Amino acid sequence: MGKDTLYMIFAQMLFIASATAVHIGMGRILGPEPYGEFGVIMSLLAVLEVFLARGIHDSVTKYTAEFPEKSQTIKRQGLTIEAIFGGLVFLLYVLTAKPIALAFHNTNLTRPLRISAFIIPFIALYSVLIGHLSGKRMFGKRALAMNVQSLGKVAGVYILVLMGFGLQGAVSGYLISYALALLAAFYFSREARQEFEAFPASKLLFFAIPIVVFSSILSLLMNLDIFFVKTLVKDGQAAGYYASALALTRAPYLVFYAFAITLLPIISRLTSSNRLQEASRYVNKSLRFLLILLVPLAFLTNGLSGPIIQWIYSSRYLPAARPLGILIFGITFLTFFSVLAAVITGSGKPKTSMALACAVLPLDFLLNLLLVPRFGLSGAAAATTLTGLAGMIAAALVVQKKFGVLMSGLSFLKILLSSFVFFVIPRLWPVSGWSLIPYALGLFGFYLFLLILLKEIGRDDLNLFRNVWIGMIKKNP
Repeated sequence: MGKDTLYMIFAQMLFIASATAVHIGMGRILGPEPYGEFGVIMSLLAVLEVFLARGIHDSVTKYTAEFPEKSQTIKRQGLTIEAIFGGLVFLLYVLTAKPIALAFHNTNLTRPLRISAFIIPFIALYSVLIGHLSGKRMFGKRALAMNVQSLGKVAGVYILVLMGFGLQGAVSGYLISYALALLAAFYFSREARQEFEAFPASKLLFFAIPIVVFSSILSLLMNLDIFFVKTLVKDGQAAGYYASALALTRAPYLVFYAFAITLLPIISRLTSSNRLQEASRYVNKSLRFLLILLVPLAFLTNGLSGPIIQWIYSSRYLPAARPLGILIFGITFLTFFSVLAAVITGSGKPKTSMALACAVLPLDFLLNLLLVPRFGLSGAAAATTLTGLAGMIAAALVVQKKFGVLMSGLSFLKILLSSFVFFVIPRLWPVSGWSLIPYALGLFGFYLFLLILLKEIGRDDLNLFRNVWIGMIKKNP
């Protein structure tokens, strides 16, 4: 699992690096208002992508892991389902592009929205193929397919925008990248064995439906704030400022979602064979490592939100600094929520994950409706943060009840106390510009030293990382 998680972390890191490079470039080249429109389109596309792709992706992953002898049939059934639903969503999105643009008070969004609709069928089929690769535990090949999309996105967007195509060029660059990624995923998912053993498509659908609902709501929880900002805040540049904060907070979620991707098939396999004690050990270790890596990042971003925004997006985007400092905690909570929900789903209870998401969505609507008109961008960030906290606590209680364990309370306390160096030191000794990189690395080194001193990181952890690295090197010389 460690090796597979590292494959996915590296792929997710490249994905988020490419997305960040695109957002930084578009923010600087297009300016706050057009960049805000780009951010809104990408958020809409993210919600549609999750609605269409995530459920069948996870369903294909689960059943491929449980029935490897039927993997070809499962993949074929998944592609058929997604081809049908992808076509329907594409047509609906094209037809409603103009009303959506009117809802955001900007009819110029109509054509870019329609261009973005063409991305949907590619995403639908691509999601099945990478789900198949996950179920086969072929995470190295999945990572390569993801890398094609990441690199193609940067090349396509920058070439078209610098050629003068503006917002439409940026959206078209995403379209090109997903077309290339689909071709790569088709190539990597080929199998020599072509026999097709029976597997009902209805089984994929029934498992997928609650995941679709959960994932769509989770995506809404991560994007609803910018929609409220676009519609309720009168300043035309506000959405651009908030889009910059969203882009920066997406990084930890997308990187550490790798834990959810690798945990789901493992928990599914172990719980289906009633090996709950072993599954509990995976849950415990995964949450512990996630806490070690994610919490200090949240504190650091909060403490240096102003210098980070100014360095990456320029001083024009400084109004996004305070929202960024709040929003990073919201995305941290939602990351834990998504990983815990993957554990719940993998244990055979996707409806429970769906119910949790359905319970917190009205809270997010209400908080945005109350806080955005009064506090603007900071109100939107606070709404996401409070909602994420509620979802994380609820999911943690469910996992605790199912597996009897989350993580040691002493470990939690040691990690949290050590992480406060990222909260205190940036306020006492702030930095800016390129010095942020060595500064952050130095703080992280000191943080790891504290964890070793407190015996939270021990020989077993170091041996684990050593063995994972050796295994990856031997497999990929």
